[in-house]
Amino acid sequence: MNKPMVTATVYTARRQPLVSRGAGSAKASVTLGTPKVTSAFDNLGRPENLPDEIAQQLRARILNESLAPGQRLPTEQELGAQFGVSRNVVREAIARLKLTGLVETRHGVGTFVCSDLAMRPFEISHDDLLELSQLIHVHQLRVEIESGAAALAATHRTKAQLELLQQALKRVDQDSADWQAAAHSAVDFHLAVAHAANNPYFVRIMGHLSHVIHNAVRTFRFRITGTDRIDEIGDEHLNIVDAIARQDSNAARQAMRTHLENAMARYRKLLGDF
Repeated sequence: MNKPMVTATVYTARRQPLVSRGAGSAKASVTLGTPKVTSAFDNLGRPENLPDEIAQQLRARILNESLAPGQRLPTEQELGAQFGVSRNVVREAIARLKLTGLVETRHGVGTFVCSDLAMRPFEISHDDLLELSQLIHVHQLRVEIESGAAALAATHRTKAQLELLQQALKRVDQDSADWQAAAHSAVDFHLAVAHAANNPYFVRIMGHLSHVIHNAVRTFRFRITGTDRIDEIGDEHLNIVDAIARQDSNAARQAMRTHLENAMARYRKLLGDF
């Protein structure tokens, strides 16, 4: 079928790599009227938003503890030299990290990695989905959380919640030919399962996860609309609802696990098709 012309961004890093990503970053020297500085960070290339890119690299190093809790960051001048940007750009990047609670500035002393990172609110950033490996980690979390939610839904759902879940399933089927609407209804279906678990923490964490993964679901739906994969997903959704309706928690858990593991396998195949 002919699809409308759209700009569909695959929600893993389909953009060009920045010279080198990962631990083995290129050792770049930059001269800005000061002695050459050996950089521990990736060359920025020509990204669309320099502060965001710098914040992303610093964030990654903080979370993997290359920059340890309590450690002082290089000065704005030093970071500017390493990244090859102005101090104003670095200052904007640091401001982004402060907003998310990753760093703190001590007046007259410098900027430090927060020492109590473990106390930060749970968060999955859109930056966490910029690499396939990161997306897989997030998806593994989804598998464990949502399969548990489905099992609880089978034993704790009310009759009204079952009806809402069945309605959500119907909307997914009705929207199957419209990839944009189907992305919304698919996310709503998974949220309906979380609500049926009757545990507010499942609802909260699923609400957060659904917001983060929506672009990935949207891209996937665009690519598979009109293919046999739509029918496969429909059958998997039906198995989940059927198990919850029968109040079979083990079957519901397995049906959700199978659905999400198959979804990741389809998504990885999709990326290989690009």
